Amino acid sequence: MEIYSKGTVMKIRALAIISALALPSFALADKTPADTTTKTDKPDPASAKLSDGDTKIVAHLHHVNQMESDLGTLAQKVGTATGKTYGEILVADHQRADTDLTSFAKAHKLATIPADKPMTDADKQEAKMMETQVAKLKTLKGAEFDRELLTMMAAGHDKELAKIDVAMGAATDPDLQSMLKAVKPVLQRHADQARDLQSKLQASCPAACLEAAAAPDAPDGPCPLV
Repeated sequence: MEIYSKGTVMKIRALAIISALALPSFALADKTPADTTTKTDKPDPASAKLSDGDTKIVAHLHHVNQMESDLGTLAQKVGTATGKTYGEILVADHQRADTDLTSFAKAHKLATIPADKPMTDADKQEAKMMETQVAKLKTLKGAEFDRELLTMMAAGHDKELAKIDVAMGAATDPDLQSMLKAVKPVLQRHADQARDLQSKLQASCPAACLEAAAAPDAPDGPCPLV
């Protein structure tokens, strides 16, 4: 039988104790990277800050909602029954859309939606033309107002639908893309309704023209309302 000295036995025990104490440390070291990876916070895309391009899209949508809500309110004041009905639709749809848009902007760290600024010469020219049309519209009332409003809305919504298509391809935020897809059929419905009401006005024009043509200040032509 091999006999160990007292000193050798004590050394062996000391090494065993040191090894036992070291094992938990090694185990903890092995777990540290995995734990750190698990606890890493990932940004929530639903509340991420919007890019400059997406912010411009939001600004334009906000401008359109405000403008058409204002025109709808005006139609309810000075239009005929036809104009008033269409105005109610504009106000209801665009105020609802703007409420959703404002909530979306705040959730994406955009406390105040900036003004819509036309960037290209074509955009500037279009904005100026729109201002002229709105100024003229505010001088009209009755059937003449309806005719001008519906003509403006049919053409205007066609332009906005084209811009929506471009914006859907340019937007980088997934929620904004979804919002644009939801807005498009609403704008299409407004354009279709404007054309439908235009057709009805033209069909009823002969009777209305007789009364309008009899007015002292009626312009020359077969129908002052066309």
